[in-house]
Amino acid sequence: MTYTSKFSANENSQMESVGYISITTISKNLKLKNGLTKMQTSGLNSLSMQQRISINELTTLRWSLEEDLNAYRSYDIPAIGVSWRKLLAYGVQRGVRKIKQSELPVSSLGWVGGFTGHNGFGFDEVLLECKRAIRVASQLGAPTVTVVTGPQNRHIDSHANRLVCLALQELAELAECYGVTISLQPMHPIYQHNWSMIHTTDQAIKMIRQIGHPSLKLALGTYHVGDESDLCTRVHEFIDLIGIVHLADRSTSPLNENDREIPGEGQLPLRGIIQALESAGYDGWYETEVWSKDLWKLDHHDLIQCCLQSQTALFSNEFSETVSEH
Repeated sequence: MTYTSKFSANENSQMESVGYISITTISKNLKLKNGLTKMQTSGLNSLSMQQRISINELTTLRWSLEEDLNAYRSYDIPAIGVSWRKLLAYGVQRGVRKIKQSELPVSSLGWVGGFTGHNGFGFDEVLLECKRAIRVASQLGAPTVTVVTGPQNRHIDSHANRLVCLALQELAELAECYGVTISLQPMHPIYQHNWSMIHTTDQAIKMIRQIGHPSLKLALGTYHVGDESDLCTRVHEFIDLIGIVHLADRSTSPLNENDREIPGEGQLPLRGIIQALESAGYDGWYETEVWSKDLWKLDHHDLIQCCLQSQTALFSNEFSETVSEH
């Protein structure tokens, strides 16, 4: 089997010049790709739920990448969800070295995307940034890169969908070469003006299956879709598509883009969702990702401790035993 590269010789050359493995090299040696895939995913299925809980850096927004790494290690947090925004601010290659030195596993890298021209960035420009993030995710050993579509941005439905599908297809092919996946994030309709034109699990799954690439997955965010009435009963139908689970809570319909609650402190049926995921065979990362204007004001050490206390309640021993019996 030979992989036929869709990427230009110039782009491959640019990758090699900054120390990345080129698509041409990978197409000549698929053993490397297979090795990367095993490296990114090995060991997770043997870990308990408590050992598969990560915290995303956007939860501790006011800290730098270095502060996040130091604190997460000190609290024995199993892994870190790396913020692409923070990594860019710190310096990508400097940040990659720092993360590797910390020996803290990376549960995901994100978010990237926005393929519809919002915020003045062109399609090709956004695609190049996403490709860079995929290569960096491979360097970090991150299993997946979280991707958002961007808002519809005055495009007609068919054109907006075509742009997004073209981007996801190309990015999934690149991700496969680098032994990672990309995970499409549906977001609550309150995010439709700035973030996403995909708002439900069904919409995301339809697009993923339409593209049909094994490296395109679903980022299941409980804050966004946790109130879907049939989520728990249907999750077994698409369990193989889930690349990452983002945990956050809420008590009401969102009032703004940054009003998430710590998992377990709102009204979403998170324990039921987790139980359904585990019973269906999910063995990936659960990543706490709390965007909250109020919580960001707290001392971040206090915020981490609150997250850890709530996580302990959500993933209690009694609950773990109940799941293991199914």
